[in-house]
Amino acid sequence: MKIRTQLVLACFVLSVLPLTGIVLYSYVSSRDAVEAAYREEAQRLTRNMDRRLATIRAELDERLASLSDMQIAPQRSNGEAGRSVVVDNILMAIGEAAPLVEALEYIPAPPAPRVRPAAAVARPPAPAAPELSPPSAAPIEVFGEVEEATLTEPIVIDLPPVVLPRFEMTPLAHASMAEVSRLSAELAARATRMSKEEREAKRSELKESSAVLDRELEVSRNRFQEEMKVAQVQLADRRRRQDERRRDRERAIPNPAHPTPALAAAAPVAAVRPKSDLSEAERKTLETKNRKATLVLGRHFDVPVEKEGEVVGQIRAQLKADEVLRRVLGGQAGDRDEVPFAIDREGNVYARNDAERAMLDRLGIPARVKAGQSLSDIPHWIVVATRDEESGLRVGVARPVGENLIELRQTAARNFGYGIGLIAFALVGIIPLANHFTRDVTRVTAGAGRIAQGDLQTRLPVRGNDEFGQLALAFNKMAEDLSDQQRRLVAEERSRREQEIQQRLLAVEYERKSVDLEEARRFQLSMLPKEVPRHEAFDIAVFTRTATEVGGDYYDFHDAQDGGLSVTIGDATGHGARAGTMVTVIKTLFAGYDGADSPAAFLSGAAEKIKRMDLGRMAMALSLARFEPAQVTIATAAMPPMLVHRAGHDRLEEVTFPATPLGTLGVEYAEHRVELSPGDTVLLMTDGFPELLNSDGQQLGYTAAMHEFGKAASARDAAGVIASLAGAVSAWHGEQPPNDDITFVVVRVAA
Repeated sequence: MKIRTQLVLACFVLSVLPLTGIVLYSYVSSRDAVEAAYREEAQRLTRNMDRRLATIRAELDERLASLSDMQIAPQRSNGEAGRSVVVDNILMAIGEAAPLVEALEYIPAPPAPRVRPAAAVARPPAPAAPELSPPSAAPIEVFGEVEEATLTEPIVIDLPPVVLPRFEMTPLAHASMAEVSRLSAELAARATRMSKEEREAKRSELKESSAVLDRELEVSRNRFQEEMKVAQVQLADRRRRQDERRRDRERAIPNPAHPTPALAAAAPVAAVRPKSDLSEAERKTLETKNRKATLVLGRHFDVPVEKEGEVVGQIRAQLKADEVLRRVLGGQAGDRDEVPFAIDREGNVYARNDAERAMLDRLGIPARVKAGQSLSDIPHWIVVATRDEESGLRVGVARPVGENLIELRQTAARNFGYGIGLIAFALVGIIPLANHFTRDVTRVTAGAGRIAQGDLQTRLPVRGNDEFGQLALAFNKMAEDLSDQQRRLVAEERSRREQEIQQRLLAVEYERKSVDLEEARRFQLSMLPKEVPRHEAFDIAVFTRTATEVGGDYYDFHDAQDGGLSVTIGDATGHGARAGTMVTVIKTLFAGYDGADSPAAFLSGAAEKIKRMDLGRMAMALSLARFEPAQVTIATAAMPPMLVHRAGHDRLEEVTFPATPLGTLGVEYAEHRVELSPGDTVLLMTDGFPELLNSDGQQLGYTAAMHEFGKAASARDAAGVIASLAGAVSAWHGEQPPNDDITFVVVRVAA
């Protein structure tokens, strides 16, 4: 197979197969991630419904148990008022479970109850209406004015939609109670091993936690009392309306024992009535509701009624199955797209509304549950269901994922199409490229064969700068080297002899220049101050190291009569004699500076004078700073920034502004004034320090230079700062001559 064909096939295979794999993997992984997220959410919602069902069952058990010691039978003489009190007491006892209970059925236990003689019954005065109390209070009993009625047949107690409040502590109160218990136990267990300070600290913590607990309990009590007031108003209003209806009937009926049929028919149905008074339709309705509640909750909710330790009857709760299902399924449908459902053991399906019920039928979920089939393979839907062990009720959630999966498939197909288009475009371009490669390979192969046969004059055409062109150049170079080998050997020998003569001449010239450079170095050093001036307001120290015999760095000082100090530092372009010449010019100009002009004015004048000298490409970077006891004024011509260390705050400040060197284009320079405090340290330096190279050729940099000055500024005097900076130079560059001149001038304000 030709190389061209191999290249085309390789391009196709190495592009199409990875693209296909990437697109398929992206689609499968994205689909699995979406389905996993939806399934986890559905499982969470299903677990919540299971917990709500268990919570409702436990709440009903707890609340209905409080009816065990309650007297259900109303007094004969009390009539409807007694029945109202019974209903109110039941509502108070079952509390928050009242919305789930539609009615209670009381079934008396045989044998027949005892009847006490009327003469033996004392008639205590009628008590006032009992106050409401929380469900956790002692069992409530109702006593009438005459002998109690004896129930001989079941009665049905209808409950109105009144919900009594429940006393609950705030989360902070629960947390404070736990903290008080912990601190009390710790204080009791370790009191003897604690020091006096530790005991006082623990008691203080206990006191604070107790205060928080008292405040939170007071908040809970106030809220509970307000809720109780609202409930009392509701019950009182209901009692008032019942009393009014009773008085209206008493006024309308001459003989209450024999009411007229019309009036008796107009009397409202009592909240407590014998079961025998129920019509056949009401009995069937009662049985249907009880059966539905049993299918949902799994059992009847029966409570034995005791009196003086003896079971006298039984209470069976008639529950609102629809309300239970509403709470379990989560109320009304909102903006979310999940469909919660419940299916009892007889196959009855419950949903939040008719639309969701129809959706469940379209998905076939009820049929699948009835047939025992899996719910995990419904196309484009995630369905999760669990089974309640006690009732056999299946609760679950169905969530649609079809639209997301369709969008994923469309995106994957679109990306795959784009990739195929790009591959086709690449194939169109790879064919001429492959032809070019094979043509160059053929040409190189033929040329190599001729050179191998001894034709050293053969040259390959160089048609490009790619690898084939480089290979052709290599072949041509090899042929030329072989044909000219003898000539090169002669030329190399002649060159070697000429180099020996040149080295001797250079040695003589080097010796002569060394003498001249030594004289220039001594002259350049004479330009620098012989000693650092001593000033009562400033502590001054300097450091300089040249890169060659004659350096280009320069510094000088000038004491003013007004107590100020002028400091200049500069860096001439290049090294050697040319740099020394520029230093001499600046030294001459600064010698005439008396401090009367501003630093900016001096730089402008010096720049003008140097330009008039026409020194060619020679230039000088220079900074001039005039120090006064509480400030420094600086002007700079292309020098590194002036660094100021604030002793009071231990921080660095950088003073810089752009300018051109003296002798170049600019003649106007700005100046900057900086306030100084006792102990502040000012560093003026040339660019040789931040541009210093280490053994790897890496520059120190301005950031590292500032960091080194920050560490050095902690020295007790200016000489210590210079010593620390010199140590940093040696640590970074070593002891060999630096790659550029390095100069430091340190000025510290006297404390």
